[in-house]
Amino acid sequence: MTGKRRPTWLRRRIRDAADEATIRELTRAMAGNDERRVHGLLHRSATVVVDGGGRVPAECLPGGRSAPSADLVALMTTGTTATLASINGVPGITLVRDGRVAGVITAEVRSGRLLTVWVVCNPEKLRHWNR
Repeated sequence: MTGKRRPTWLRRRIRDAADEATIRELTRAMAGNDERRVHGLLHRSATVVVDGGGRVPAECLPGGRSAPSADLVALMTTGTTATLASINGVPGITLVRDGRVAGVITAEVRSGRLLTVWVVCNPEKLRHWNR
């Protein structure tokens, strides 16, 4: 951004964002449906926050699982691919189903582990990904 200072929430998110190597490892673990490997990347206090906008398919809102690692692996339904991408200037993951981006994932780290994982499946927020 030229001439403008980024909003505080964005500056913090960029500063605390997971590095590309960690996101790449999460991408591989999710693509392999390897819950144990996903769990190994998560902080002991990890949470998964899903923004579905109230209008998304059930497979994007895994909830009710026993652990954040299970929620993340549950996003990998049949036909879903996970790809490393830049999301709002930080390393992230795109989830693609039927040729369309069904979700994007970013994460915040603490002590080298993923603390908060944001999953955005809200169709309104994904519109520019699916032009």
